[in-house]
Amino acid sequence: MKYLEIEPEENTFKTLSIQTTYKCQMACLNCYLGDMLNDNSIPDINEDKFNEVLTKLPNRTDIRFIGAEPTMYPNLPYLIRTVREKGHRPSLLTNGLKLRKESYVKELKDAGLNLLGISMNGGLDNKVYKEFDGGKYAKLKTIALDNCFKYNILPHVNVIIDPTNIHILPDLIDYIVHCALRHNRKFSLIKYPVMLRLKSIGKIGNYRNTYTFTLPEMVDVMSKIHTINSSNNIDGYEEDRSLIYNVETNAGPMWVKLTDWSVDDDGVPDAGSERRGILTENYKVAPFFEYYVRKHEETI
Repeated sequence: MKYLEIEPEENTFKTLSIQTTYKCQMACLNCYLGDMLNDNSIPDINEDKFNEVLTKLPNRTDIRFIGAEPTMYPNLPYLIRTVREKGHRPSLLTNGLKLRKESYVKELKDAGLNLLGISMNGGLDNKVYKEFDGGKYAKLKTIALDNCFKYNILPHVNVIIDPTNIHILPDLIDYIVHCALRHNRKFSLIKYPVMLRLKSIGKIGNYRNTYTFTLPEMVDVMSKIHTINSSNNIDGYEEDRSLIYNVETNAGPMWVKLTDWSVDDDGVPDAGSERRGILTENYKVAPFFEYYVRKHEETI
């Protein structure tokens, strides 16, 4: 496994994930944090050190707040606002539970958040949420997604798929379109690029030991739902584990991204990514999944 920590001023990653907190109010069966989830011995982000990192980055960077669950960090709006003030682009990956509150969504928007990824592994189906995420979250997550459209925060809808939940996808796509039309949001491939992101199970940390789709198998699954005209170019990077395409909807063209998260011989999904980095506990920069594999190895 190739692992190298570099100084923030040497960063070459387009997207830098920020481990904001290890706290989460859910117990999903697929979680790359594993035993680190809700480990109170691991501190939250240090705001002063984080601010220092932002000033050192050599180029404008996509700063992605992750967790466990980043909305569990009480000062998240401040972090988002700081990223904007430093000239970078903030986003976050969230389970969406706190986004059911309109006032909180508005607070994030006012802080400068224009893009987020929301996890919807069960789509509109509570039985699937129970199997994947340990609870019945369909209503809360559909309200959260609707609030994203209402406050004009561009949503990327993330779904981890295996053979047991692919049936949820047509209804979920319809609901995404319904929310957009309800709030008069028109999809655009450039100005309003709403995306459905489908990922196979990456067997790192905690995971459902079912079946991990290969990329061709994911293409086969989706080709039964709509026509696929695909590209492996993701944000200017050629990637052999991902592809992206768009489909026409009543709200305009919507992006769909498929990612194969099967692990290599070192237990790393998406190994060697030149696009995806993470800020380490030492406030240095490292490759994303390699960092977590290394952390798990340290606890063995």
